[in-house]
Amino acid sequence: MKVIAAGGGIGGLATALMLLDRGVECTVFEQAPEVRELGVGINLLRHAVKMLGRIDLIDDLATVAIKTDELLYMNSFGQPVWSEPRGLAAGYEVPQFSIHRARLQRVLLDALVERFGLSFGQGTA
Repeated sequence: MKVIAAGGGIGGLATALMLLDRGVECTVFEQAPEVRELGVGINLLRHAVKMLGRIDLIDDLATVAIKTDELLYMNSFGQPVWSEPRGLAAGYEVPQFSIHRARLQRVLLDALVERFGLSFGQGTA
C-alpha cells in the first residue's frame, strides 16, 4: 500500500510518521519551500498525546512544551472561577501539553529526518 499525505503540517507529518512506523510507504506533498514559525499556542489533549506516544514522541514533546497540570478560569479581577486538573495531575497515563504549533511541527519533522533520513523538500517519506 502507498499513501499520499497532502500537506506537511501537523496532520500530514503525524500521519507520515505513524504510517512509516508501521511499514507503510507514504509520500508527503507540501507547497511551502520551507518550514516557518507560524501559528499560535495549542493544547495537546491526552488522547492526542497518547497517539504521539505510540511513535515515541512524548520525551521530545516534553523538552519543548509545557506539561499542563490544571485548567483554570479566572474572572476579570483575577479571581478563580473554576479549575480542573489535567493530564498526569488528573490521573491519566500521559500528560497534556501546551505548545506552539510550530514547535509541534518541528518535533514531527525532526522525527521524520532522524528516523527515516528525510529532509524538508524531498517530497517522499
